[in-house]
Amino acid sequence: METRKMARKVSLLTAGLLLTIIIHLCGLTNAISEPNYNDPVLVKTERNRNGVPIFLGSLKEDEREVKLDPPLSATDPDKGRGGKICGYGIIGQHLHDVPFEIILLNNETGEAKIVVKAGETLNCEKREKYKFTIVAYDCGEIHHYSNKSIVIVHVEDVDEYPPTFNEDSYEVEVEEGHVFGSITQLTASDKDKSKNFSKICRYVILDNDVPFEISNDGVLKNTVPLDHAKRHNYMISVVAESCTRKRSKPVLVNILVKKKCEVGWKGIQQHLEYMPNSGRQKISEHAHLDLCDKPCQVEKVSIRMVLTTKHIGKGCDRDTYSISSQRKLCGANGDSVDLLPSPSVATWTSSLPTDDGKESDQIFAFDGQTNAVEVPDGHLNHSLTSHFTISTWMKREHNSKRFGGQSSPNKARKEHILCMSDGEHLNRHHYGLFVHGDKLVFLLRREAAEGEDMEAFSPAEWRWQLPQINDGEWHHYALSVDYPEVRLYIDGKVVVPSNHDFEVVDDWPLHRTKKVHFTELVVGACWQGSTKKFDHFFRGYLAELSVLRDKTESERVIKCLVNCKEYLDFHALNKMESGTSVSFNSEMTEFSIMGKNVTEVESLIREVSYVNARHYPTPGRRALKMETAVECQSVDGESSHSPLSGVSPVDVDIIVMHPMRPIITVQGLSNLTLTPSQLKVGRRVFSNVEIIVSQADDEDEEEDDEDDDDEDDDEDVRGEDGDDDKLNGVFPDAGLFKPQRKEFLLDSCTVTAEPILDLHKEVLLTPHNLIQNLKLESSLTNKRLLIKNADKVRDYITVLKEIRYVHKDGNSLGSRYFELVCSSQNGRFQSKPVKIKIMAIHDEEPDTKIHAHARHNMETPYSDNEIHMLDNIKATVSTAPNFGMAAIIVICVGFLLFMIILGVIRIRAAHKRTQVVAVDEKQEMEWDNSALNITVNPMDQPYDRGDSAMQALRVADSDSDDDDDDTCHDSSEEEAMEKGTAPTKVGRELEWDDSILSF
Repeated sequence: METRKMARKVSLLTAGLLLTIIIHLCGLTNAISEPNYNDPVLVKTERNRNGVPIFLGSLKEDEREVKLDPPLSATDPDKGRGGKICGYGIIGQHLHDVPFEIILLNNETGEAKIVVKAGETLNCEKREKYKFTIVAYDCGEIHHYSNKSIVIVHVEDVDEYPPTFNEDSYEVEVEEGHVFGSITQLTASDKDKSKNFSKICRYVILDNDVPFEISNDGVLKNTVPLDHAKRHNYMISVVAESCTRKRSKPVLVNILVKKKCEVGWKGIQQHLEYMPNSGRQKISEHAHLDLCDKPCQVEKVSIRMVLTTKHIGKGCDRDTYSISSQRKLCGANGDSVDLLPSPSVATWTSSLPTDDGKESDQIFAFDGQTNAVEVPDGHLNHSLTSHFTISTWMKREHNSKRFGGQSSPNKARKEHILCMSDGEHLNRHHYGLFVHGDKLVFLLRREAAEGEDMEAFSPAEWRWQLPQINDGEWHHYALSVDYPEVRLYIDGKVVVPSNHDFEVVDDWPLHRTKKVHFTELVVGACWQGSTKKFDHFFRGYLAELSVLRDKTESERVIKCLVNCKEYLDFHALNKMESGTSVSFNSEMTEFSIMGKNVTEVESLIREVSYVNARHYPTPGRRALKMETAVECQSVDGESSHSPLSGVSPVDVDIIVMHPMRPIITVQGLSNLTLTPSQLKVGRRVFSNVEIIVSQADDEDEEEDDEDDDDEDDDEDVRGEDGDDDKLNGVFPDAGLFKPQRKEFLLDSCTVTAEPILDLHKEVLLTPHNLIQNLKLESSLTNKRLLIKNADKVRDYITVLKEIRYVHKDGNSLGSRYFELVCSSQNGRFQSKPVKIKIMAIHDEEPDTKIHAHARHNMETPYSDNEIHMLDNIKATVSTAPNFGMAAIIVICVGFLLFMIILGVIRIRAAHKRTQVVAVDEKQEMEWDNSALNITVNPMDQPYDRGDSAMQALRVADSDSDDDDDDTCHDSSEEEAMEKGTAPTKVGRELEWDDSILSF
């Protein structure tokens, strides 16, 4: 135990001794190490002016190690650890701005390198030089530091960025017709700091086949003159290249080709749409007169606007109605004779070719070689008095070719529009209207007279040189003669004669001759009596050639025939300044402004409007031309008469849109079932007809319009598209043009027969007097009945209600149809066809059961006028003379006269007479005539040839507006009752107790 204790003590003592020895040994080691006396020294011979060593280095901004020349190194003369270099330190106040650190490579030589700290990047564009102070320290137990040294690091730029343009895109305007040295300057830049990398060396156009090029400096120019008409703009792509060939993104350059600046108007629409019934529409609301910076001090500005509508029918919007309707609407004299009637009513015009005209407005073509027509003797008295008017529509062009060698190449041909000449042996022209080159010539030879008149010269030929003759456009010519005065109207304007374009030639009167027994009146040529052939053929188009004898047409009517309801309008007289003037022509189609101030003229031209006062204008294009003249002052302030050149005219197309179509509805027709006796008397087939005119936008107002119909009974029939208010110098308010039903006019109603009529047995009779009073026209063929000329709807209804169908042999009739169609504006608007069926009942007993006098009356149901009209209709059915037909007509008339005479003789011979039966067309009243027995003294009642149908006709021809059939029926019935007779119902067999009747 003690032994163990002793051993433990010995161990502890040994350990303490060893520890003491180790401690002493360590102290001894330190006591014997080498001393660190010297500081490290940076190896650098280059110093600044203060003697401080300087290290210069550089690196590219995308590199990490600085290139030092010479490399960084330091030495220490101490031995041992004190002589070794342990590291370098960067000192200074702004250490956080230095993105570098120094890494020791060799502690013996002190070699080291400077690198960019981890996480740091260099950017030459932000900072290209760094300057900082470094020291080296040794490895001694107590570090010794070297002297300070300055390090300057230059950051070298790299080609980091591509070039960029200063603008996102470019837009430039270039005037056409020129080659410019510079259109625009494109500029690009490079963000790189170095001049080598930041310099833009060239610009490149990426597009091929474009008339442009760009210089290395970015100057864009065109290589050829640009044309606005071919191309309005060019879009090209351009890139910039740096000197290191780095390219930018493409930039778009929009090159606008501007029309060459021309002195003229800007801001005027070339196409202007006009809605019918929209009133005034301004033509140039934003007009501006551009003088293109011309050196001109304006002295005077003159503007002339012309509205031309020559492409529409015969000029303007005059083809709304036929020519005959226009004459009626204008109040033309009814005695005027048409020498070119429609072939449907005249046989002598059927051989003429027609051109684009409806039957109611026929246009006849003459070829200048073969075709001409003779006017029948009975149609017009060939001789003209001292007072007459000849008028026609004519269109012709200059004849560039001569025909058949009839005239020499240097001499124009005579082309006769109208000619009255000798019919045989001689070639004397009594009067004529003809074209001779560019002249219109009227010839009027005085007829043979007695005494001194035969030896006196008198005016015989009037010659006008006219530009309208050969312009290929429609013109209206009216020649009014109050001999020796002759007035020529062209398109409603009287031609004022002058010495250079008008002459009058005197001649002897025509002498009497026994060689000539008749004359010929020819349209389209002239008859040569000696050779018996036509000559001097007319080449062109004619329409409505008419002659008014013994009087002249009024100037108002002539103007109305060519009057225009579309015109220019101006309502800004209050804006005019002193020295400014405006003027219109009579038709309001030409407007002129003259002023001294461009600004004022601009404001006035903006107030000019287009107006079309027609309810249903012809749609299409109207041409408007505006011409401008500008005069400048001279340098010395005096007026210069030389105008500013290059003022371009302005053409505007006014497009009239389609109007809302009216709807014409014919209704109220019902089928008829008639007996032969009723057919023989005649029955009104359209007695309940109604014609309603409506539009899509006024159907709700139809009831109100019907209530107003009675208020316009006294209105002139010209309520729609007739005589224009402008004739009296009054311009209608164009603000409201809504058509009303009471203004609507029909211009034809056609009744078509199916099958065709046999005019020897059946006919449609019209109220002749009523039609004549209303200045309508009617024509009947075996195919149809035509009533034409513009008139109010109510007047057409009145006429239609009085049309009667008569069939002399009702037993031969099974059934037939009549189709009714009414139209307006020359067939432009038509109703849907409406048919009515007429059936005959063949269950009557023989005529012997009817009293002879009643039978006599029924066999002669027509008045003398109607018989005459029926005979005329029959006479005109054939297209050539038919003597067999004439003989039949004479026999029929003779038979009727025989029956009338026989009836009178029997009336006087009889001792007792039966009452004449009043035949009633209505079937409403039923009579029980089974026991009817009538004996009447014929002397108590005078004989009356008229029957109920004739009474209805007389009522229709009167001025009364009462169209009710019941009026005539009731009055006849009451008259019969007063005289003791009972009406008999037609449509059944007539039952009579004639046992006590004696003859």
